[in-house]
Amino acid sequence: MKVLGIIIRTCQCNAFPTPEAKKIREKTNEVEGSLEQARNEMSLGYTDADGKFQTASSVGLSTLMQTSSEEAVRKSAYEARRSIGTFVCEGGFLEIVKLRNKLAKDLGFQDYYDYTVTNAEGFSKDKLFEILDTLEEGTRPLMVKAREDLVKMHGEKALDPWNTGFMMSGSVIKKMDPYFPFSKSVENYIRSYAAMKIGYCGASMTLDLLDRKNKYSNGFCHWPVPAWVKPDGSFVPSKTHFTSLADPSAVGSGLTALNTLMHEAGHAAHMANVKQPSPLFSQERSPTSVAYAENQ
Repeated sequence: MKVLGIIIRTCQCNAFPTPEAKKIREKTNEVEGSLEQARNEMSLGYTDADGKFQTASSVGLSTLMQTSSEEAVRKSAYEARRSIGTFVCEGGFLEIVKLRNKLAKDLGFQDYYDYTVTNAEGFSKDKLFEILDTLEEGTRPLMVKAREDLVKMHGEKALDPWNTGFMMSGSVIKKMDPYFPFSKSVENYIRSYAAMKIGYCGASMTLDLLDRKNKYSNGFCHWPVPAWVKPDGSFVPSKTHFTSLADPSAVGSGLTALNTLMHEAGHAAHMANVKQPSPLFSQERSPTSVAYAENQ
């Protein structure tokens, strides 16, 4: 019954019961694919302290905003990252939002976000925002005080979006950089997981750790082969691909890459150790809860 239940639930999350719904989903996939390709090929960069243009990925720009001592460089990096929003809005994102919302409403949901939350978490977006509103209201005084303290220490300019991250941690990141070289990241990851006695149950893992042109600009982990136990009792180990986005030449990149590596390796370890009688229990798509996955 457990296996039948997960099969039914998974099918419910991914079913498009009418020809119109299928047509909308296919059109959405088409626009999403075009936008994803265009975004991956988008040229980004910033103006350095000498006034020269330097190419950089969105990850590299984020690192600069935290570590560059030159405000003009940080602002240039911020404006380059901000241009992504305009680019995607002009490149089909608004059409995607309309198509997704139409699909969700045709399936009986408020909108596409309500559809995805309900499928993944088992409750509506209204319930989710009740939870999040409570969290925001409870932490708002801390946020307000932190911003006030930042202004007292560094002046009003500290609240400019290209300055806040640097004012909060820039000098610390630079001082920490020698202790977190990217060259030691994999070793540190393996030593840490071994010390915690975390294993992978014979999984095969492919790691793609360096930032490069046209690479998807966010760390992720996925499973071409989920782990599961066959009816004869034999175990199928997972095959996992996960990424990080290191630039060994950038100050602060080693620590960022290590954090991403440790995070994605945690997802890989979680799913590798799921031993259930169906691969549907060890995959990252709905109905697997996002909150559940991120807390493993």
